[in-house]
Amino acid sequence: MWKKKSCQEVKVPHPLDAAETCLYGWVEEAVLTQPSVVESDSLPEFHRNFPLMEDSGAEGDYVLEAAGPSDRVPFRADFQRDVMTRCRVAVSQLHLNGWGFILAFEKVCLHYDFRPTIRLFFYIYDVHFPPGGYGYISFRERQGRKLFDSYEDSIQEFKWHYFKVLAACGKRAFWLEHENKPFSWVYWNPEVKDFTVYNLEPLEMAAFKFLVSLPSGLPKRSIFYL
Repeated sequence: MWKKKSCQEVKVPHPLDAAETCLYGWVEEAVLTQPSVVESDSLPEFHRNFPLMEDSGAEGDYVLEAAGPSDRVPFRADFQRDVMTRCRVAVSQLHLNGWGFILAFEKVCLHYDFRPTIRLFFYIYDVHFPPGGYGYISFRERQGRKLFDSYEDSIQEFKWHYFKVLAACGKRAFWLEHENKPFSWVYWNPEVKDFTVYNLEPLEMAAFKFLVSLPSGLPKRSIFYL
């Protein structure tokens, strides 16, 4: 069953930042200020009782996740995709170590109830271009803004393991928007862009100050489940 939160349990929704106001200012205010009341522990039972795919064998191909306190119904932005789009970097063009920084940053922000934004991400990180030619792109922390330790070893063995992802016959490609434009770059691009942020919004600066104040020495894991 779906569970409803009592009035006392409903979290205060995060206010919109300037970018969201610009993108979604046309949406009715009551919609933008309404957080989801669906709880994470109700989703497994819902998934078992109400298959969402015509082919029951495809149910294991996706997972259900509760919306965060900053998520809204009309939002279509995805943090990882926004990072790719802003840098004009294809998914296959980003070094796996770079993916590690994106995912770790996103998960830490969500864990502490901060909305991960590309402005906050690029306030901390810049784009690292490999010397000579167009190799794999990665990220590195800007001076004085370190959050995570760097990888002890750089992952190398992945570079010769790749395959194509195609839309099935008669199916819409998942990487296209309704205007048939790709959500982000889907092929290697020679004009990768860095994105430098000099000033943060007040909420973003508060999040940054909190994150850099966290104690170091968190337990290390050899495997990080995504």
